[in-house]
Order: sequence, then structure tokens, then C-alpha cells
Amino acid sequence: MTDAYTDQLRETSQQAFGQRYRLELMLAIADTDDGIVCLTDLAKQLDVAISNLQSPLRALVSTGLLTSLPRGDSRRKFYIRNPSAAWQWARELRDHNALSATPTI
Repeated sequence: MTDAYTDQLRETSQQAFGQRYRLELMLAIADTDDGIVCLTDLAKQLDVAISNLQSPLRALVSTGLLTSLPRGDSRRKFYIRNPSAAWQWARELRDHNALSATPTI
């Protein structure tokens, strides 16, 4: 079950990207220290099914915001965040979302 903030964030994502989970995914990636992520870990962190994140992740790779890393010995697939103003823009969308969700007195 999601809270009102997450619901609003997903609605903002739907409006901005035409996809409910892309903004959450971008924020989770933007907030990593080293920029290295794995889809399985992201799904657990966001408490969503991997299938909900596969399409937005592919979009981030195809737009050059993420680069696929060589698989190596691991069965898991890792990606690295590429430098872009898009990550800051995702934070701005989040912050705007938080401000618009704050009730006024």
C-alpha cells in the first residue's frame, strides 16, 4: 500500500513521463553515492515489482542517463548513472511535488 506522497509522486511521474514509476526510479538512482545501481535492489528499495521498473530503466539507458556495466561474475545486471542535469530536474519535480502536497492553512 502506498502513502499519499508516493501516490502524488507517481501522478507527477505519469504527467511528466507518461509512466508512473520513472520519477521514483530516477530519484533512487540520483540519491546513490556512487551512481551504481541494480534493478533488483531498486525494486526492493522502492517496494515495487521489478516488472514496474523495467521499462523506465530501459528508457534511462536509451536516453544515455544510465550505462549498462559489464556483467562480470555476477548474475545481477548493474548500471552506472551518467552526469546529467536530468537528475537535478527529477529532484526539482520531487520538491515541487512535496510543496504542492503540503496543506495550506
